[in-house]
Amino acid sequence: MKRQVPLVSLLVLLILAAGLALAVAPAATAPLVLDWRVIGTGRTDGTCAGGLSPGCTSTAEGDAIGTHTGNSTWSVKVMAGTSPSRNSSLGSCLPADGQGVVAAANGDLVSFSTVGWVCEENRPGSPYHYNGTYRINSGTGQFADAAGGGNLASTHNNNSRPSESFIKIDGTINF
Repeated sequence: MKRQVPLVSLLVLLILAAGLALAVAPAATAPLVLDWRVIGTGRTDGTCAGGLSPGCTSTAEGDAIGTHTGNSTWSVKVMAGTSPSRNSSLGSCLPADGQGVVAAANGDLVSFSTVGWVCEENRPGSPYHYNGTYRINSGTGQFADAAGGGNLASTHNNNSRPSESFIKIDGTINF
């Protein structure tokens, strides 16, 4: 003799299963992650411009074009660490870290922390580069809840007048 499940019990089980599936679906969905790139030019200042030394600072700012930020401005300030090393051209390399911000065309801000290396191209006092990673840590307006990270590369020609910088921020953003 077969036992039949009452129709009401079957309906209750179907409703519970559908509710559970809907409750789990949003939590299992990955957040929206977008490609983010900012490319720009600007000016360099700071004590690293005269030659890299422990504790020197590099401050750069300028204009850029960016995905999700449009015509924007940028600024990055890094401070070199205290453990120098030499590259093959006898220039110095130092670990460095700092902060940066991109101001979108509408004035909304994306702020980030960065860590990497600052290195002279060759002899002391020559143009230098900063290569690092970044993590978005705050923002304003549409970027108030922004998160993300990636790579940051910049070059600083302290031998030109006015000094010139080029920057590329490449990674992801979620806002």
